[in-house]
Amino acid sequence: MIRYYFNLVFLLLTLRLLAQDHSTCNTQRYRLDVFDNVKVTKDIKFADEITIAGNAQELYMDVYEPEDDAAVNRPVVVLGFGGSFITGSRRDIAPICEMFAKKGYVAVTIDYRIYDLPLIPIPTKEEMQDVVVRAIKDLKSALRYLDNDAKAENSYRLDMSWLYVGGISSGGIAAIHAAMLDSTDVYSPEIASAIAMHAPIYGITDTDTSIKIRGVLNYSGALHDVAWLDSGDPPFISFHDVGDPTVPYKGGYAQVLAQDIIYLDGSFVMDSAAKANSVFSILNTIESNTHVSYFRNAEKAMEVVDASALFMYDMICSETADVAEIAVSKPYTFGPNPTAGSLGIEVKGDAVASLYDLTGRLLSTQTITHAGMLNLHEYAPGSYLLKIRIGDAVHTEKIMRE
Repeated sequence: MIRYYFNLVFLLLTLRLLAQDHSTCNTQRYRLDVFDNVKVTKDIKFADEITIAGNAQELYMDVYEPEDDAAVNRPVVVLGFGGSFITGSRRDIAPICEMFAKKGYVAVTIDYRIYDLPLIPIPTKEEMQDVVVRAIKDLKSALRYLDNDAKAENSYRLDMSWLYVGGISSGGIAAIHAAMLDSTDVYSPEIASAIAMHAPIYGITDTDTSIKIRGVLNYSGALHDVAWLDSGDPPFISFHDVGDPTVPYKGGYAQVLAQDIIYLDGSFVMDSAAKANSVFSILNTIESNTHVSYFRNAEKAMEVVDASALFMYDMICSETADVAEIAVSKPYTFGPNPTAGSLGIEVKGDAVASLYDLTGRLLSTQTITHAGMLNLHEYAPGSYLLKIRIGDAVHTEKIMRE
């Protein structure tokens, strides 16, 4: 089972930062299934674009709403399908959208442009960068469409002040970049060229911040350059197979048709960078050597959606949340931090404690049964990352060696 632990410190911080819960909050909505049926509005056109092969493409979205819902406005989750940017359809993730809608969210699945040139020869790095930038723009265009509608007739009763984005595999890659990239980030010349070619891209080629992304649901996605993740970026929850052969769990090359195409920093590296930059992140590591294994099983898929819903609920309904019921304190303690060289760790049961530098390089690892000591004497003073694996859950802490 995929285990999900709430970070109590983050919960209490949220309580202080948010003056008021969403008006629709109660003790169940947004974390449990409170609706039996879902209303689906299909084939909503939001943009006209050109593919990398020069073909005109109309882009559509489908909107999933809880049926018989009296709420005037609801938080929205916008999701992208998977398929390595060469295949896939927005309809592929209809079941996931239905699960979110039954919890009271409005879930939206969108089109984005994929690679439509011949697959032989294999797509080049530059071609795939171009396709990814197109997909990011398409996601941004979908958000702009929904925001404009919400400010006018509000056909779907959206509260765009509680907007989440996410996606599976390539859809996750598009969502992560849409949330993390901004006009202040530094790009390589080829990526800068691709961005300029497809401008305007809301919030990236300009300083428009009118559409705020509250959080990201990362299902086996990645970021091309973890340096783009900074302290102003939204919190995110990640699920990733440790031996993923398609999108790397750590740093490595994404593959198309079993060929290395482009370097990516995976969920593990993103989680480490988030902790280093004080961005809230939850990493769920799946012990599997396949790609997106957790959505291949109905029970595990429900667990992932439930955990994702709790991640959002904790922010949307922080004051209404029953802390005693929802918040689970960390199943471990450690210290002292900062340390002169010896770091004690206590866990409830068995765990694996691993020490990394801030680049994600593994320095040491050891099994802890109830209590143990991590030796840092041989390492230079500075910041390190401690990752504690308990079951399927991986917890990350930033530590200081004096």
